[in-house]
Amino acid sequence: MLTLHLTNGDSAASALARSGLPGDIVSWRDVLHDGPVPPDNDLRVFHRVRAEFLAGRGWSNLLAAITDFEQRDARLDDVGAGDEVVLWFEPDLYDQLQLIQILARFERRAPSERPRLTIVPADCYLGLLLPEKFAPLYAARREITPEDLVHGRVTWRAFTSSTPDELLAVTNRLDREVTARTYTSDDLVRLPHLVAALRRQLEEYPDVDAGLSRSERQLCEALSPGAITLGKLFAAHQVMESWVWLGDVSFAWYAERLSDCAHPIVVHTNGSRVIAPLRATDGRAFWERTVQLTSFGQDVVRARADAVQANGIDRWIGGTHCMKAQYWRWDARTQRTELVPGT
Repeated sequence: MLTLHLTNGDSAASALARSGLPGDIVSWRDVLHDGPVPPDNDLRVFHRVRAEFLAGRGWSNLLAAITDFEQRDARLDDVGAGDEVVLWFEPDLYDQLQLIQILARFERRAPSERPRLTIVPADCYLGLLLPEKFAPLYAARREITPEDLVHGRVTWRAFTSSTPDELLAVTNRLDREVTARTYTSDDLVRLPHLVAALRRQLEEYPDVDAGLSRSERQLCEALSPGAITLGKLFAAHQVMESWVWLGDVSFAWYAERLSDCAHPIVVHTNGSRVIAPLRATDGRAFWERTVQLTSFGQDVVRARADAVQANGIDRWIGGTHCMKAQYWRWDARTQRTELVPGT
């Protein structure tokens, strides 16, 4: 019998490797909250779309990204009946999107061809754990049920849909059906963190008040008191999350989007625009530079101006492409998305 541990990235995988638990470890490396995420029925197309986005941002080499995806998926193909796949995923959005992708992948298989699927009850960040903390989590792992696989398939399909309507509907339905919000609050729950993560994803649509996503609003509100370095801004942004999910590379890109536009919202204190460093370069100087809100940015934070109306929008959220011709906004008061047709 083969035991395959799937986890969210290199940090958790490294910590897991030091635990001494038996089995192979595979890191599921992809920032699914950024860039286009089409349905993955055709894996070759899916790999290409994701790799082209990552390479276009300078976050990976095109061929390296495709190779990593292919090797990762080949390991899933290698496990079958009689094997066990152990899922090690944290409560945050980054991890939960990876989790539903994996669940959807296994749901497509005939029940007789599926490995045993279990999930560890992680109400914590795995990469920060000491090696000896992994064995108790492993011993407490819970069986993934056919119902959980269906939840994964339905949620993944909704996330990769061309509109947010299905994702909102699935989130609301799961909110009613899965009432536990942590593993410690229910000995049987397997997916307690999914609803909060999906709702956090919906909050990335521009809001109805000023056209800012929640991430963008948090960034701007942290700058409202005055100029600070990008490093301190990133730290302040993370504190505003219940579960931290946004990495520094993505954050730098978000800051660039707010700066490199027709009407900048954030700029360096000398007035120059923020340009995110390429991953292959030394970005230390980037994080030490000081930034501030522009006067227009102050107006946006106070809902006296609208970021999307002024600067347009071109952003993928899962399978949904938001463009000025057609996009959606998030209303935090009603917890609904609103379609904004082109003008």
